[in-house]
Amino acid sequence: MAGRREKKNDIQGKWLKEALAKQGVSVYRLAKELGISREKFYRHIGNKTYLSSESLAAIARLYPSMNMRYVLTGEGVPMTT
Repeated sequence: MAGRREKKNDIQGKWLKEALAKQGVSVYRLAKELGISREKFYRHIGNKTYLSSESLAAIARLYPSMNMRYVLTGEGVPMTT
């Protein structure tokens, strides 16, 4: 169980929140556009859950200028050029 707790620190929901802010998009709008419960994203931003690969792929398709490497690792900048 300790290993899982340590892993949670590797992926931070704040990176998604920061990337969305750079896009000028709220969590509510993202959830509505994807047809996914906004609570799912709020739980991720609060570092309580992970997003599925399907959710991440949908975000990447919807916002092609969002730097998904930043969303996953915090490395780089929130938007690609």
